[in-house]
Amino acid sequence: MLISQTPHNYERSEEIGRPSVALAHQEHAMSESILELIHQEGLAPHYKPFMRTFARILFSLFLTPDQYDRACACIDSGNNLRFLMSDGGGPTLGSWRTVAQPEGDGFKLHIDKVWGMYANLDGMAIVAARTPGAFFPSAYLVWPEQYETLKRTACGDSFLDGVVQLGNVKGTVQVAQGDRLKVGGPAVLNKYLTTVRPFLVRALMAHVEWLDAQGRVELTAEERAARDFIAAAARAKTQSGRYDSEDVQRVLALKFASNELLLHLVSRGAVKHFSDQRDLLAFTKMEGSSYRCYHELRASMRVSKAVAAPITHPTA
Repeated sequence: MLISQTPHNYERSEEIGRPSVALAHQEHAMSESILELIHQEGLAPHYKPFMRTFARILFSLFLTPDQYDRACACIDSGNNLRFLMSDGGGPTLGSWRTVAQPEGDGFKLHIDKVWGMYANLDGMAIVAARTPGAFFPSAYLVWPEQYETLKRTACGDSFLDGVVQLGNVKGTVQVAQGDRLKVGGPAVLNKYLTTVRPFLVRALMAHVEWLDAQGRVELTAEERAARDFIAAAARAKTQSGRYDSEDVQRVLALKFASNELLLHLVSRGAVKHFSDQRDLLAFTKMEGSSYRCYHELRASMRVSKAVAAPITHPTA
């Protein structure tokens, strides 16, 4: 199911003593109550309210007071948030077609985003973009009156009992300096995704448990143990309320493990219905595909050299 590798001892290239920072938010109780409902009733009926907790986490942790007030007013008036990360140019930042070009007092935001949840519908958006000369993607608020000017198309059929529809978005809008997300520093998107991805993994493992209880998936003892391990690791991360740079890699590895378990279940024929197979495979591509997780993990590794064990030769 997962790639096995002979363990080695490695020397660290440097001692890592970076302090963690608190990222506590007010949505924990709501998220926990929805996760319990997913255990009992599956993911489909609770997916949208669960995703809304992600929007509130983003607002509470990474928006300035002015941005927060305006964004909450948009949501309260019936607009939903579209989070646009996957890019039409490919997975690596240098290939992204979504670019924020400084212009006047703000930015000309050229958008080419794919596979955004409900991105084909009206709403407000947070758009991840490449900024020339920057090593991290930046994030920009796009307000409803701007978003409605963009070309939006549905992408593929809906899934999860018709609950989830993906969409593609193209076009250009002018955004102000005040629409750029700055709280959280240049790694704001990493901090956000590292905060919410473990909740998504918990939801997926709860959904697998529900499918098992419904007789729609047949798990071996080893697969149940893998599911329980992934769920427990994700729960531990959601309970921490803190962030440090190493958490990025831990959470990428966690999502990668979740993806591999779901793929394994489908590929070995453990999932009975085609619709459930499609749902599980779709979630291996969302909010951290296996390729993206592996690419990021590999790029982040800074290991000096393996400490080879001494070779012993038998005496004559």
